[in-house]
Amino acid sequence: MLMTFTIATALGYVYTAVVHPDLANNALEVTVEMFLQSLPWIVVSMFMAGLLSQVIDPAALARLLGREAGWTGIVLGALLGMAGTGSRWAMYPLAAGLLASEASPGAVFAFVTSWQLVSLTRLPAEVPFYGVPFTVWRAVLSVVIAVLGGWLMNRIPFR
Repeated sequence: MLMTFTIATALGYVYTAVVHPDLANNALEVTVEMFLQSLPWIVVSMFMAGLLSQVIDPAALARLLGREAGWTGIVLGALLGMAGTGSRWAMYPLAAGLLASEASPGAVFAFVTSWQLVSLTRLPAEVPFYGVPFTVWRAVLSVVIAVLGGWLMNRIPFR
């Protein structure tokens, strides 16, 4: 998959460099800028995920978020995700660390999905635009979607 994206991106840059050299140069400048901006987050997140994989007791995590936890683990994953305030460079490695520590795919799915859809720190910003009823219903339905998606993820044979 990574190789496919790499080849497609390289071909896109080559084509653009031939057809629109200025556009290709601008795209390369933006790419370098984004890379330099995100590099510290990526490095710190990898260190955090590595540390968490050693600090978190897999047995305790399995009890809380493992397959044996069932619906409780999925709901807990969704609730923990709602509390997430980090960028994707922090949250994705954390979620990968949870998977590596025997959290169920469903709990991790619920964690990532609820973080993306219902971060509690972003909800107050929605109220002025959507109003309280819409914001609350959107958040509730998003958590329901995260939990149901987590339940479905646990039905997929990953291992």
